[in-house]
Amino acid sequence: MKFAKVLSVAAAVATTAALAATASAELVTSSSTANGLTAGTGMWLIKPFCPAEGHDLGLDLVNAGSLVFTIKAAEPEWFEGQTGGGVVVSCGPTTITPADHNWASKSFWGVVDEDLELDTHDANADIQSVKVGDYTYELTCPIDDSNCVYEEVLGSEDGYIQFALQEWGSDMSAIEVVSFEIKDKSGNTMALFDGDGNLVTGTTAPADDTAADDTAAADDTATTTTTTTDKTSPDTGVEGIAAVAGLAAVAAGAVVISRKRK
Repeated sequence: MKFAKVLSVAAAVATTAALAATASAELVTSSSTANGLTAGTGMWLIKPFCPAEGHDLGLDLVNAGSLVFTIKAAEPEWFEGQTGGGVVVSCGPTTITPADHNWASKSFWGVVDEDLELDTHDANADIQSVKVGDYTYELTCPIDDSNCVYEEVLGSEDGYIQFALQEWGSDMSAIEVVSFEIKDKSGNTMALFDGDGNLVTGTTAPADDTAADDTAAADDTATTTTTTTDKTSPDTGVEGIAAVAGLAAVAAGAVVISRKRK
């Protein structure tokens, strides 16, 4: 009898651990390194300007007015609208820019989707998502004094400008970055990237005088070398936050498996 109780407890612990592991939304990963892309389960990050790593698309990022991420539920049958995290504008080094611009983040949480009878928005979040298709939503992050890009960065060999989407929600569905767009202060598209970081629309740096083939030059710009460890991004604690969110969901009776969409 005692042995049976031990097995019962062990099974319960294993089930709880499994639920905790799956109760945290994750981003769909990508092996692409185009334009300095790093796309893991917790963060999608791109570097349109980082000369030290060979990235410069020739964009006037000082004039950037907003960032637009389009995301979708990769597993619609499991989606409950519990996506959330932050949109980051990061520039430096700190010898040129204020330290708080090294990793300036604006938060988002939830969606409003009348077709799915979902309203999971957090009214206190900085960014409110907008439905643009089935299980597909836009996150528009305004660029203001709190997260702007400094002109001095563009003139520095050690300068860098990077943009990121962090996900630490508690949805059962994985979340996919469909596209990323940089708009100027007038709302015009400066650059559009697909989910693998490839430049779809936008300005590229001037081609080398020896390069006669413009198409080849554009391809070289869109597929950059593999990124090294990102020394500019601080320890954001995404994994810890996601783990806490997962445990909280379990503690609250996370039996969302039974709510799989028909």
